Amino acid sequence: MVFKDLKNALSDAIMDLKPAPIPDEPIELEEVTLDRSESDNSKWLSYITAALGGAKTFEIHCWTEETEWIDLALQYGSLKEDDWQYGKIITGAVTPEFVQMLLGLPKPADTETYNKMTPFFNVFLDDKFQSCHYGTELYL
Repeated sequence: MVFKDLKNALSDAIMDLKPAPIPDEPIELEEVTLDRSESDNSKWLSYITAALGGAKTFEIHCWTEETEWIDLALQYGSLKEDDWQYGKIITGAVTPEFVQMLLGLPKPADTETYNKMTPFFNVFLDDKFQSCHYGTELYL
């Protein structure tokens, strides 16, 4: 019963999270592109490892048909209410378990369309890191 109460309280707290206020100064993000010349995902791992330090929240986007990855992300967060009709958005707290899962994923083998670095279409950490198009475009 205590675990269920804690889980419900954490879920409620996560759902009540609000985005940070828009800063007065525009945020400059550096773009890094990981292209077909990357034989592994070690560069992606180094960038996201650095970004995970101090990160509080994550948001993961998956296409609707990516049920395996949606189910995995839902083990660490909860479904966000949104109007994206083609996919699901999962949000949650960056925990040691989440970090271990994210950094422990192997480089995807299905690289026909994208030379994927991660199985997740998009991964956002707070407002300081964006991994887009399966980690092929990073914004730091």
